[in-house]
Amino acid sequence: MVARRAHNPEVEGSNPSPAIFNISFEMENSCEKQKFFIYNLGCPKNEVDGNLWSKYLIEQNLAPSENPSDADILLINTCAFIEDARRESAEAISQLLRIKEKFPWKKVLITGCWAQKDGERLLEMFPQVDGILGNADIGSAAKALREIIVNSGKKVHIPESFAPWYPNLTVEHKGSYAFLKIADGCDNFCSYCLLPYIKGRYRSIPEDVLVKQAEFFVKSGTRELVLIAQDTTAYGKDIGGDIISLLRKLNDIEGDFIIRLMYAHPRGVDEKLVRTIVELPKVVNYLDIPLQHYDSQILSRMNRGYDSEYIDRLIEMIFSIAPDMTLRTTFIVGFPGEFDEHFEKLYDFVTKGYFTHLGVFQYSREENTPAYSMDAQVPPDVASLRKEQLEMAHDSISCERNNELVGKVVDVLVDSPALRDGFVIGRMRQDAPQVDRIVRIKGELKVGEWAKARIIRSFSHEFLGVAEE
Repeated sequence: MVARRAHNPEVEGSNPSPAIFNISFEMENSCEKQKFFIYNLGCPKNEVDGNLWSKYLIEQNLAPSENPSDADILLINTCAFIEDARRESAEAISQLLRIKEKFPWKKVLITGCWAQKDGERLLEMFPQVDGILGNADIGSAAKALREIIVNSGKKVHIPESFAPWYPNLTVEHKGSYAFLKIADGCDNFCSYCLLPYIKGRYRSIPEDVLVKQAEFFVKSGTRELVLIAQDTTAYGKDIGGDIISLLRKLNDIEGDFIIRLMYAHPRGVDEKLVRTIVELPKVVNYLDIPLQHYDSQILSRMNRGYDSEYIDRLIEMIFSIAPDMTLRTTFIVGFPGEFDEHFEKLYDFVTKGYFTHLGVFQYSREENTPAYSMDAQVPPDVASLRKEQLEMAHDSISCERNNELVGKVVDVLVDSPALRDGFVIGRMRQDAPQVDRIVRIKGELKVGEWAKARIIRSFSHEFLGVAEE
């Protein structure tokens, strides 16, 4: 129904593969309903938006397709977080337009954050596309898409106001995990980030809607709910309530599943939240806390609202309450004003080994952000080298830590069916989908099944295991 590319949500624009789509060109049956194909790029929040698009189009009597060659409407759900993300989106758009060259009646439309950000400029960049549809209000944009289909004219529809929340998803969900987007937008206004300008101010989705949506996922076989937002710890501040109340209500849902909290802003992680995570049986002892840097001067320039001393206290507090807490974070290297001494502080902090999972990305200079005009811009080659150094330092720690699991039997949630040689792909509880480690398991296992696997070999980002009886 919806194509998705695996990615690291902290590195919104990874290098695109040479051939994004495996395409077999076939004529579609003109007697059938018109079909649509959605290709998602960017973070899991975009994946949720892709499901919303699918919901609205199905309600308009269109049928989903998993193959762009079979579809009449090709929708590309773009990312615009950084330049690399826009480059990847451009490559995907070009791939779809090559299909349109062979079958001119097909409609190619651009949506997502890039459409919302640049609007008509995208039509100038890609004049062959049939429409540009912003994602601030997917319901109204879906109606505009229908007009394009009926009237066969180009259209740019960029919603001026943001939808406060969306109703319960009714599209079929398959898979071991599901992303539950609990809010949209952001109020933090970090000096490097475009997202508040693209996605608008913070908007929480009401608790009752989220609980119903979570129940729908669980009843459909979901074994893991992954809570996402630009800042999950800010949940409820605009409508009443808070993230702790939401976690408790989700934990009370009947069923065999786990809950994982992603994108927790450091300022929102306090003792009460950590104790709640430990207390609730369905919530995994896992926290994704994007720190972005460790040096206090750089954090100040980033407008993060905390310093290195705060980070030290935060780490100490977390492990004093939950010694087995799995931590994930992300860092930006090459930010304006980052000199060698600032990077060395960050490097030394990483080597302390607090983080099981760590993402590093190079600063992207984005127009219309405060950081764009800051002095002491770091040369890209220097930033690239720092990124590599930080990744290598963490990989060394990861390899040593992963080696300790060799020979041990672990619980693994199976995410993907066997593709070849009888191997399936799964994850331990300490690993989030799409961004953390995987376990390749030899054995007859089903997607959504919790299995026992003996680890027989480890690498920096994955394991090789065999199923245990």
